Amino acid sequence: MRFFKTLHFLSLDVVLGACLFQCLLTTIFLPGQFPPLLVTLALAFAVWIIYLVDRFIDNQKPVLNSALHDFHLKHVHKIKCLILGNILIVFTVVIYLPKYLIINGILIGILVLIYWAFLVFGFFKRVHFIKEISTAIIYTTGIFLYVFLNALESNIVLLALMAFLFFLLALQNLVLFTCLSNSDLKGESILIYIEFLWIVLWLAILFFTHLSIFLLLPFLLTFVIHLWIHYISKSKQWAFVGEIAFFSPLFYYLYAVIST
Repeated sequence: MRFFKTLHFLSLDVVLGACLFQCLLTTIFLPGQFPPLLVTLALAFAVWIIYLVDRFIDNQKPVLNSALHDFHLKHVHKIKCLILGNILIVFTVVIYLPKYLIINGILIGILVLIYWAFLVFGFFKRVHFIKEISTAIIYTTGIFLYVFLNALESNIVLLALMAFLFFLLALQNLVLFTCLSNSDLKGESILIYIEFLWIVLWLAILFFTHLSIFLLLPFLLTFVIHLWIHYISKSKQWAFVGEIAFFSPLFYYLYAVIST
């Protein structure tokens, strides 16, 4: 359990979840393909940098009874070195990517820099859940980037719907654990609205598109795990389970292996 907690504190669970969903989305929109290894590595280290820096900034603020805060304070110098090392790796990997991916990656990087500036200067304190919405947008954009740029012949409407479905899934996670971490923050109605909208959208995609239920099950499994945390456990201590829930594409690939 301590090992998994450490992975969660270092945001490695977020990184793996992002890569798995990138693979699943590539399978959906580019059948028979996986994203190139360099593309997945670029995504992995970029997501890792973003989450490490995000938590580094957040943990400069006083937080009571937070194991995550204590972990980052205890290992602050190691985490700074880890961030620097990841940046060097990203630059090394990126130079071998196609030009169109580099250009679009730079645009996302500019958005991330603006996001960090807002975080440092306290802009997100002025509007409830704007930080969570911004994070979910950046996270979704990064994961869908390869598919967006390579599935031009796919159904654009379906691609947009799937992006919104995943955005709501990421937002559910972020709003849920923000509310569990801050009992004074009134976000129950927003969370219920996100969950209702997600269910309606998932059912619409299931019944009105060509996608099989097996391709959509990983999304549903991740969603249901967060529902369990929201309505049953109701504890921020299960945050690492909420991130591990994004490993759900593994079940699809396991099913694919078994069925063949």
